[in-house]
Amino acid sequence: MRTDIHRSIRRAAPVAARGTGQRWLVLGAVSGAVVLLAATGVLPVWPGLVHLVALPPLDLHADLRVLLTATSGPVSFVLLGAAALVARTLVLALLMGGLTRDRITLAAVFYVALVVPLLLAAQVVYISNTLMYSRLFWAGLVVVVLLFLLLAPVPWSVAAYEGGARLRTAFARTWRGGLRLEVTLPYAAAVAGVGVLAHLFPALTIALVPLSAALTALALTALSRPAPARPLVRLTATAAVLALIAAGWITTRGTDMPRPAPPREGSIMLMSGIDSRSGVGDMFSSRTDMLGYDCDQTFYFSYAGPGDGQPQRQARCPMRTGAPYQSAHTQRPVSEQVEVFAEQVRDLPRPLVVAGHSHGAWIAWKAVATGQAPEVDALVLVGPFPESTGGYRPRGEPGPGRPASDLLHLLVPLAGEVDFTFDADAPAAYELLGTTDTPAEIFSLPLPEETRALSVTSSSDLPLKPSGWRMAVDRNTCPMRTPHAYLPTTPAYYEEVNRFLDGEPQPDCPVVFDWAAPLTVPLSTPELQVGPPN
Repeated sequence: MRTDIHRSIRRAAPVAARGTGQRWLVLGAVSGAVVLLAATGVLPVWPGLVHLVALPPLDLHADLRVLLTATSGPVSFVLLGAAALVARTLVLALLMGGLTRDRITLAAVFYVALVVPLLLAAQVVYISNTLMYSRLFWAGLVVVVLLFLLLAPVPWSVAAYEGGARLRTAFARTWRGGLRLEVTLPYAAAVAGVGVLAHLFPALTIALVPLSAALTALALTALSRPAPARPLVRLTATAAVLALIAAGWITTRGTDMPRPAPPREGSIMLMSGIDSRSGVGDMFSSRTDMLGYDCDQTFYFSYAGPGDGQPQRQARCPMRTGAPYQSAHTQRPVSEQVEVFAEQVRDLPRPLVVAGHSHGAWIAWKAVATGQAPEVDALVLVGPFPESTGGYRPRGEPGPGRPASDLLHLLVPLAGEVDFTFDADAPAAYELLGTTDTPAEIFSLPLPEETRALSVTSSSDLPLKPSGWRMAVDRNTCPMRTPHAYLPTTPAYYEEVNRFLDGEPQPDCPVVFDWAAPLTVPLSTPELQVGPPN
């Protein structure tokens, strides 16, 4: 058995050596085509452009992200998708050594097997950017990373160069080679660095494509060589190190509950987000006693409008005001939500603090900034989203991005299975998320000089904030290592809100959080420019 492997390696080595120059030529041609198409406006210019010349399967993932957001209907998506698959198959066969039947077959099977999972991953990331739902982004990212680490070395196994290899045989050889992590991990870091440069310096994006292609050529040269000794030992050691890093990140994010703040004057109103209902939502569980307010000073916003009270359910305090509301009320027209907000804060004791979670932050900000709620003295924006890069079209509306939009309408109802209800056709949903400009327009409205504002950010939301997590407010807290939904109940939230209300200095924030968006945004879909309906 060992003798056979050594013979295979010896036979493959000359082929791999002869293929080095060919790989550079092929990748140079592909790189030139991408540069030309991007420079002439055929391809969108976004940080993920550098992935179009990356190792498979990153290249196909980039293709699908472009096709979802750039094509104008199912026909163009399918036709251009088929053309992209054919082109990728031929390029991969050339990179493996030449256009033989065996190599073309292996390349075709490789890409066809990946189309569905990569398409779903790309669509999930698009939906996460559209609905501002970071859990979906991380799910899509994990799928792409796993597929890359498991399958990127497969076409370059010894069997692939010999010809006649099946995908399953090539994967088995790759596994026995330790997944070639000694090549793919440094390569992934290098490509991520190129993506960071493209994000930070957009004018350089097109010029960075040849650099990305050169990194790919170097990686292919390394992958075409035999794996180092004891590959499975190295694979196990690498997995153990990554597991320890992940465990350390998770176990060190928690803090002890702080001491409650001394009693404060005035009152506080809590606003839950979209898809909440009376007494159901994490904001209702927020402990206002930790902020210095007792139940007599605590009020809960109702999306249904003023009333004599709501079911308490998860709420810490009795809900003495507001009408009972259902999730559908959170998706009524934005103007109506702003109006009922203004009505509900009008007679509350001053100084008045309003804490709006996610969707609630948009409503509260717009009401205060437009002068409809002058009674608000301080705004606490809990998990706000200052911009949108998604956007979607109404059902059947033609235009760029229709395939992604149609799939969103098709898949979003499935979110009800994980207790998240979103009606893409509802007025507020389309006003705020269907168009890409609305969130930024809302937060561009200046608050009255006497109204202070605090932004509280979750670290898991950073990929959905391509322009950064700092907003034009009085204070931005350092991103908290807790999921978006749990922000209003985490100890760090109480600490930071109390510091803000007391006027205490803000602690320094580690620079690592400034790099979260540049590292992840290149794996998002191109920005879809969707304006208001005609």
